[in-house]
Amino acid sequence: MIKLTKKIMESIATWNLTNNQLHQTFKNDNEFIKFKVRGNTWEPIIRWLKLDSRIFRDTTNKARITLCDIESLAEIYNYRPIRWKAKKVTPLKTKFIPKTLKNIFRKIPIIKELAFEIEIVLYKYSELSSKQLISILIPARNEEGNKQLLIRALEKFKKISQPIEIIFVEGNSKDNTYKMLEELKKDFSDYFKISLLKQTSKGKKNAVVEGLNISSGTTLAIVDSDLTVDIDDSIDAILQATKNENILINCSRTIFPMEKDAMRWANYIGNRCFAILLSIIINNPVSDSLCGTKVFSRKFFNKMKSNGSWESKLDPFGDFTIILEAANNNIKILNYPVRYYARKSGAPNISRWIDGLKLLRVCWFYIISDF
Repeated sequence: MIKLTKKIMESIATWNLTNNQLHQTFKNDNEFIKFKVRGNTWEPIIRWLKLDSRIFRDTTNKARITLCDIESLAEIYNYRPIRWKAKKVTPLKTKFIPKTLKNIFRKIPIIKELAFEIEIVLYKYSELSSKQLISILIPARNEEGNKQLLIRALEKFKKISQPIEIIFVEGNSKDNTYKMLEELKKDFSDYFKISLLKQTSKGKKNAVVEGLNISSGTTLAIVDSDLTVDIDDSIDAILQATKNENILINCSRTIFPMEKDAMRWANYIGNRCFAILLSIIINNPVSDSLCGTKVFSRKFFNKMKSNGSWESKLDPFGDFTIILEAANNNIKILNYPVRYYARKSGAPNISRWIDGLKLLRVCWFYIISDF
């Protein structure tokens, strides 16, 4: 079961800050900063009700700091916004309203835009060393026919200047996928460490969990073995993700035109609808909800393990858990456009309608949660 943990970081109420205090907050150089600001609709109303406006007096008593002001100042001090959310919808007391309903209301687009109190989280941007280990997980089920594509991918991985490890997880295939992966491990083990696991359970999420649980890298990448996402794009995404540990690179297949027959029409529509729903829930744009290629840091991985979401069986693929937990743990979600091709061999290992209902259940869990 997923347990959404509360953040230790305290929100700073901007309406109580002096000029020096505001700037000093950024100069303290903390990894994260969380601010509360009045919504643009309510800010002038509250000011007028308190007669704290130039309409009524020669000068005002308190600062007028908006969300845009915080974002602008953050950029000056090399901070980047993760996301903002409606913290308080109205100045009225709402103790009589169930918390679940309040959590739902705060995520509704029109309501959150008109919220009384908004909370924004920022992170300090800094680039990491380029010498740290990268772990690349490749789950595979019934992928014997894609051997040549995997050889081509491994040849390209050899050109990465940073140290890497490859983890294959074979998932109860009906063909000779495991034997094929054994051959690849033997042929490429001189170039990087390769681990090969036989999945002990079922499903894409379980394969990802079992594989990354034995990983050692600072940066963790998931690359699907059908290699329908362009391998050069995947490698570029991996290298960009190594620069900072507070980002999740979510590769997006829907930005540029995809190859004919790459994605069935119903799957495409479902993907786009889920992308919109996720974007609303986390208040951060998500352009592809189910692309298997994702790259994130061990720091984020450890946070998911600590709150139970990593081992949760709620999500059949793990994509939604990773995206939603990134927002929950103050990890910036970045969409990375990739080229997407039709499968050269095999068939997708998904059950469209059953898995779709499971994904809706994951979304509902986060909609009613205080996150």
